[in-house]
Amino acid sequence: MTNQTLVSASSPSPLRVRRSSRKLFVSAASLIAISVFVGFSRTYYLHRWFHKPDLTLFLHVHAAAMTLWIALFLIQTLLIQADQTELHRRLGFLGIISAALVPVFGVSATVIAARREVLAHAPDVSIVIVVLALELMQMLMFAGFVTAGFLFRGRVDFHKRLMLLGTLCMLPNAVVRIVRVPSFIIPLTIWSLVIALVVLIDWLVQRKLHPVFSRWAILQVVMLWLALLTGISEVWQHFAARAVS
Repeated sequence: MTNQTLVSASSPSPLRVRRSSRKLFVSAASLIAISVFVGFSRTYYLHRWFHKPDLTLFLHVHAAAMTLWIALFLIQTLLIQADQTELHRRLGFLGIISAALVPVFGVSATVIAARREVLAHAPDVSIVIVVLALELMQMLMFAGFVTAGFLFRGRVDFHKRLMLLGTLCMLPNAVVRIVRVPSFIIPLTIWSLVIALVVLIDWLVQRKLHPVFSRWAILQVVMLWLALLTGISEVWQHFAARAVS
């Protein structure tokens, strides 16, 4: 038996790699969807069950836009797993519309909340200003990753990883509501570990580190931590409070 034969025998087949990769992305999309539902169940999805007050029309539209993207992302990954590529492509136009709505409503809702707290001189205004810094960075990265994902839709390996990174930008909002601790450190640490786990599993499946993950996943984590450091700084606190008031 030659060395080439030994290498071929020890290497996974392309079909096995493709199936394992699809399982990873479906699992990641499912984890995100479940986390979002659990995180926002008290304040939105099951708010009546928890005797929470109803939301304004704007917040209902905001939540619907965010939910649409999460649901569509899960559906798209399931369609690929089921080899329904043509239907996946047909839903692409809906994906473009949904992706455009996410940063618009995400930024608007956070700015409105920050303005309300600042004008009311609320005791937790500093926390809201930190959230504003984080949300602006999350939406900026979401827009960047998803736009790149649409542009690279002809490169499947790039497309699906960019879309996943973009959707993972929304995950901290759910994690912070699940963990419910008076600190941003633990939720961001959990989020960072989730990204690291996704990259690690993809590395093990592919037997190599994909360029999208090796460059942009690390940058994604670094940028959100920098946003947190910016958010707690006195310069940002003063500037953002004046900007939204």
